[in-house]
Amino acid sequence: MHNNHEDNIEAVTKMALQFLAEAIGQCPAGLESSTNRDIVFAVLGFQYGAVQSAAYVAGLGEDASAGITADVLGRINGMDKDSLSKFLALMPMLAKKEYPPIGIGGKAIISFYNSTTEEENLATAGSLREILRQIG
Repeated sequence: MHNNHEDNIEAVTKMALQFLAEAIGQCPAGLESSTNRDIVFAVLGFQYGAVQSAAYVAGLGEDASAGITADVLGRINGMDKDSLSKFLALMPMLAKKEYPPIGIGGKAIISFYNSTTEEENLATAGSLREILRQIG
């Protein structure tokens, strides 16, 4: 059982990193250095929703999910633990308030991995770009 749990954590981490790299790759250049708080929260919310959704589908508990989220978001955004933990502390409250990027990210990662064509993958990964277009 323990090995299966570890395999699930590894699989969710890999899936989330692959999906988020694809989604960010479709966004405007310079995203990682944005100082616009709306954009930063939208991107992190989308990423948070995606990782949480993947962990939930894999049957992982809250502790494992939180660990994966911190690991993936830290890696993909190059954020230090202190900055990241401040953002992550706000995400459960934003999720309860149904902050749209969180829900969109959660649905997008599932659609991405259930899609059967490259066009569907690109369209699903492009949902983050669409969020940013509406903010900008």
